[in-house]
Amino acid sequence: MAQTKLIKVDSLNPQEHLIKEAADTIRSGGLVVIPTETVYGIAANMLDKKAVERLYEVKQRPRTKPFALLIDRKDRIEDFAMRIPVLAYKLADKFWPGPLTIILKSKDNNGGIGLRMPDNEIALRIIAESAVPIVCPSANLSGKEAPVNMESALRDLNGLVELAVDGGTAEIGMESTIIDLTRAPYVLLREGAVKKEEIEGLARKKTILFV
Repeated sequence: MAQTKLIKVDSLNPQEHLIKEAADTIRSGGLVVIPTETVYGIAANMLDKKAVERLYEVKQRPRTKPFALLIDRKDRIEDFAMRIPVLAYKLADKFWPGPLTIILKSKDNNGGIGLRMPDNEIALRIIAESAVPIVCPSANLSGKEAPVNMESALRDLNGLVELAVDGGTAEIGMESTIIDLTRAPYVLLREGAVKKEEIEGLARKKTILFV
C-alpha cells in the first residue's frame, strides 16, 4: 500500500467533504484512523469481513479478542444488543457520549458485543455519515501504547491504512473504561477514564418508576 493519506479536520466545525471522504473510505472497505476523546482509533466497516480481517492483521491482534463498536446515538444500543439490563441504560445516560464501553449480549450470535458512543464531533459525524456499523479499536499495534495524536498513530500505521483523519490531540488521552454486563454481577474489565467508584455509585442507586 502507498503512504497513508492524511487529512486535517476542524474539531469544532468538521468540513463536510472531509467527513464524507472518511465515511466513504470506511464504507468501501478501507481502514481509517479517526480521533475520539479518549485516544485515536482505526475504524472499519463491521459488515466487511475482509476489512475486519485486515484490521486484525494490521493491529497484530489475536482473533479471540473482538472489536468494540462505535455508535452515534444512544438509542442505537437496541440495534445491536438484546436482553439489555437497566444498568446499561443508566450507564449510557450518565456517561454517553463519553469514555465508557459497555459489553452486552449481541443480537446476532448471543455472544457479547462492546458498544461506545464517543464524545467527539468528528467521530460522531463519520459514524453517522458512513451508515454502516463501525468497529474501532485503538490505533496502535497490540501491546503498544494507545496514541493520543496523529503523529504517534502513524508512527506504526503509515502505509497500513488508507486514510488518517487528524482532529488534534485527544481531549482525555486515556482509553475507555470497559464494563461487562453480560454477567451478573457485572465485571469491570478495564478501568480507564471512568473510574470504578463512579460505576459502583451508579449501580447502587435504585431505579424509581413513576406511573
